[in-house]
Amino acid sequence: MKNILITGANSDIAKALIDILLKNKIAKDVHIYASYRRNLPLAGKNFTPVILDICDDESFLKIKKGIQNVKFDAVVNFAGIAITSPVSNIKADDLAHQLDVSVVGLSRLLSFIYPYLNKDSRVINVSSMAAFGIFPFISPYCASKAAADILLNAFEIETGIRTVSIKPGVVKTKFWQYCIDINKENFKRFDGEYEKTGQFLLENAKANANKGICPKDVAKVIFRAIFEGRPKHSYLVGKDAYFASFSRFIPRCILNFMIKKVLDYRVRKFIYGKR
Repeated sequence: MKNILITGANSDIAKALIDILLKNKIAKDVHIYASYRRNLPLAGKNFTPVILDICDDESFLKIKKGIQNVKFDAVVNFAGIAITSPVSNIKADDLAHQLDVSVVGLSRLLSFIYPYLNKDSRVINVSSMAAFGIFPFISPYCASKAAADILLNAFEIETGIRTVSIKPGVVKTKFWQYCIDINKENFKRFDGEYEKTGQFLLENAKANANKGICPKDVAKVIFRAIFEGRPKHSYLVGKDAYFASFSRFIPRCILNFMIKKVLDYRVRKFIYGKR
């Protein structure tokens, strides 16, 4: 029996993964422990929902009883948010919140879960192409994803437990609307020289909720990472994620020039296209 812990299980990609795990013949001997911050779904034969908030130390203490004698073969972390803001206007509390969820929260999870792992286990973090750090105005999100990769890699070196970073491009999920909601005040800070860019970013985020790859496509890659004998350290999902990965090989001055030109072009096209 393989035991799998999934955090942030209410995300669209997590739901797709759970569906695949419960229906796939390869995974017939799997038991899923799915964590939610609230509103637990019903338990099933191979499915145990638990309350867990990775930003709350006490939350980890509360689930200890239910998993005392469990060894996890895989842990998949979906917990995440995306804060948007020009760097010049970013609020310290917003940046701290981003890092608390994506970096400190991940460290809490790794620290807590380590005694429940064995040497053949793997820890999978759902990251983003943003980890390549090339997207302006969402620098908190980019920084947190890059930092999470560093944390994961150090954990693997120190413990010998395989870690995997899943880096999708744009995915059609409700995550976009969630981020729009939590950034309502931040979008108001796109004033002056950033006003038109802010308008474009807001509309682009709304559009992304209905374009890009399907959650199931990402879930299939995570499924592979769970069951492959020796999974890769990093998986790119979607053409845009592959394009983003090429940024590693472009000199910074050229890369920054290209990003600025493309963004300016898209903003102008958006603004004048509305008229």
